[in-house]
Amino acid sequence: MSGSLRIAVLILCLFIGFETEAKAYTDPGTGALIWQMVAAGFVGAMFYFRRLRVFVSGFLKKNDDKE
Repeated sequence: MSGSLRIAVLILCLFIGFETEAKAYTDPGTGALIWQMVAAGFVGAMFYFRRLRVFVSGFLKKNDDKE
C-alpha cells in the first residue's frame, strides 16, 4: 500500500473509532436544498456538455470543409 493511501485509511479508522454524538440541527428545508443543488448541477452539466459537443462537431465540420 502506498504511503498516502495508508495515511488516508488510518485517518478514516480514527474517525470511525472515536465517534461522538453530533450536536447539530438540520431543518426540513435542508433536504430540498440538497436536491435543488443536485438538480442544478445536473442541468448545468447537460448545458456544458451540449455546448462542448456543438463546438467539437462544428470544429470537425469546419476542418472537413477545408480538405
